[in-house]
Amino acid sequence: KMTSMEGSPREVRPPGRYSTCRCRSRALGGATVLIMAILGLSSICVPHRWSSAFTDVKACQRELEVALTVAFVGNSFTYYNDLPHLVQGFLAGSLTGNATSVKVGACLHGGQSLESVWAKGARLKDEAHIGGHDMFPTVRALLSDACGWDVVVLQDYSSGPALQHSRAEGLKVLSKYYEPLLLQNSGSGRTPLVVLYQTWGYRKTNKKNLAIREFDNMTLKLEEGYRTYADQLRSASLEVAVAPAGQAFKRVHDASPDLWWNLYQSDDKHPTAVGSYLNGAHIATAIVDHPRFRGLFGAGLKLQRHWPAEVKPYDDAPPPS
Repeated sequence: KMTSMEGSPREVRPPGRYSTCRCRSRALGGATVLIMAILGLSSICVPHRWSSAFTDVKACQRELEVALTVAFVGNSFTYYNDLPHLVQGFLAGSLTGNATSVKVGACLHGGQSLESVWAKGARLKDEAHIGGHDMFPTVRALLSDACGWDVVVLQDYSSGPALQHSRAEGLKVLSKYYEPLLLQNSGSGRTPLVVLYQTWGYRKTNKKNLAIREFDNMTLKLEEGYRTYADQLRSASLEVAVAPAGQAFKRVHDASPDLWWNLYQSDDKHPTAVGSYLNGAHIATAIVDHPRFRGLFGAGLKLQRHWPAEVKPYDDAPPPS
């Protein structure tokens, strides 16, 4: 037993078992699939809009019995094409174990790093990009949710982990702010799986910064940076998986340059819906394939050949065909 934020006792379940506000998941192997979409979003549960915590501990416990919970921290690379709910649908449509639904929460702020989104919190208008719900005001509120999280997905500024100075700052911020909350997981007494959402190099040559000038070089440096983040988090006794979206962009680049070009918005940085689908498949894969969640996904990750109607592409763009 432990005492909840409200002072009443609640049961703490051991790692690898469900607790009352979240669900579990296992992932897919070979996630470089580009044109498939999610199975069944009908069994998805959502938290209170713009909420800081669940205060009804009994309700929290009931929800954790049947729900896998996934939190997202990042910027526009995460909210473009409503990536949180895209991943939610991938997972919900693939559940075969005792979990019946997937809950997501997010703290997202366009143009920010892990450091600045911690300092500034979410930007209210960005909630519209994830369907108008499930946004928490601050990273602390999100990670301190009374029910805790099974998975926390972290995404830094698009070039941050690729550059030595900003990578060093990212490591400091992880150590100072994120690790204590992830380890404490204050609502549930359990630590989540941390999934690092490794992004990709820009489509056009970056003439302002020679360190990340070309797509290949920037993607490689981002891979190195996120690997460094993973090493530090593991050294802090956290379980970590990397969702290698950047490496997937590289594989598409090498195999089909025309398709690779279509993974980007016109700004040469952000993903189109097809790009977000690829990214979401890799995030879901990192979860579904993790040993902690394998019991929930007996058949692996199931995807279909259509874009889910419940998820809106960025800026009302037509869904990919």
